[in-house]
Amino acid sequence: MDYFARNTEIFVDWLEKIAKIKVSPKIKIKDLRSSNQGRAVVAIQKLKKDETLFEVPRSSILNVATSKLIRDHPCLKEKFLNEIGSWEGLIVCILYEMEVLKEKSQWAPYFKVWNKPKDMNTLMFWDNEELEFLQPSLVLERIGENEAKEMHENIVKLVKQIGGEFAKAAVHFGFDEFVYIASIILSYSFDVEIQDRNTNRTEEDDSDDEETKGECYLKSMIPLADTLNADTRKWNANLTYDSGSLKMIAVRDIEENEQVYNIYGEHPNSEILRRYGYVEWDGSKYDFGEVLLENIVETLRETFNVGKEFLQNCMDILRDNITIQELLEGEDIVLNSYDCYLNGELLPQSIVLVQILTILCQIPDLCLLDKKKLERQVERAVKKCLQLIEGGRATDNCSVTWQLCIRNRLADYSLQKSDALKKSSEEEDSLAKGKLRKVMAQRVLQSEIESLWACDETISRDYQIIPDQKLLTNVLKRKLTRDEENSIKRLCLPK
Repeated sequence: MDYFARNTEIFVDWLEKIAKIKVSPKIKIKDLRSSNQGRAVVAIQKLKKDETLFEVPRSSILNVATSKLIRDHPCLKEKFLNEIGSWEGLIVCILYEMEVLKEKSQWAPYFKVWNKPKDMNTLMFWDNEELEFLQPSLVLERIGENEAKEMHENIVKLVKQIGGEFAKAAVHFGFDEFVYIASIILSYSFDVEIQDRNTNRTEEDDSDDEETKGECYLKSMIPLADTLNADTRKWNANLTYDSGSLKMIAVRDIEENEQVYNIYGEHPNSEILRRYGYVEWDGSKYDFGEVLLENIVETLRETFNVGKEFLQNCMDILRDNITIQELLEGEDIVLNSYDCYLNGELLPQSIVLVQILTILCQIPDLCLLDKKKLERQVERAVKKCLQLIEGGRATDNCSVTWQLCIRNRLADYSLQKSDALKKSSEEEDSLAKGKLRKVMAQRVLQSEIESLWACDETISRDYQIIPDQKLLTNVLKRKLTRDEENSIKRLCLPK
């Protein structure tokens, strides 16, 4: 028997008869496993913009306010809402529904259409060898395994405290089971606005902000809404809320046989893979790569022949100096990494930092100054560099230094610009041979490489470029000597 198809039939029947979800006759759940998309919602008739695809009563969504656990143990409601939090609380509620109530759970047919662990590709399910495919992406730093283990321990303690039959379930609730439920929530949950929550509020909570009064968001599982696949470029439907129900609305006309797509947020491919376990093969609309602070430092050291200690001293001043913090309006510009977006946009902090450090590296004998004099010189450099950038200008060497930083970061990747992944027979063969995770990792790396290249000429494109000598004269409050001018070279990219 095809349990996948059978569970789909049971789920569809449950949607109408038990969950009371009103589903448009113009859509249907289809099996798209052949294209690694699992279940999907497809239009079987044309849908007009603003047309309702389905409507879910709030009583059929699963969260800490609707779970049978709270009805069986009313004393837990306030604890879950005010202390535990809706994320950890939802894990506990799902565990209760699945392990204690089992087939008696209101959502039992819904649980059966969830992906099984063997079908999950969120990064928590990857082994160390598979994770190596993602080097050097910083997504590896965002997996959060240590935090997950701590949360698992806290949840086991909580379940044991609840006691009774539920406490027995905690004995078998190992880390793998925790990862499964947590990954399901991470992949498919929605943050649902809850009106007029019945909780104790302190005087500090009673602000005059009418938008926050009586409102909160609960991490929630919404049957059928999470059946939609998501795509940052193809999305054509969106979930809306009112006091009694949640509605999936078409945001544009959807043609017959067209898949209905939601959007999970403005995420790059790396984050889509981490959270949801898939990638967009054509690249996410919101892809970005990251230039590391160490890439910038190494580029400056090699280019201007300055010491690492000097650069570190300058960055410490940028972080800690009160006058500079006032000039920067409290904005940190010394970050661990700097986002480079596919559309060619950069974080302003990256431009400001590179401009400041590039100028400081060119000031004659600056590294010989004592700490106090160095600090005053850095303060003045920051002030003049900010004036320059706010006026839409940057120096020649700043622009080239940034391009060298991009090259420095790209050297960390084994893939090259010309290695663009495309749907091909070779790729299909890889998927068929069980190499899906390796191919997904390659797509993530390619997304980052494309984003880095897109930002290669951002400074020269978006800013008027002026000679470095002009800014240096302004910073030093004097004209450069002939020897100093000769020592300041115009940087060129290596051929």
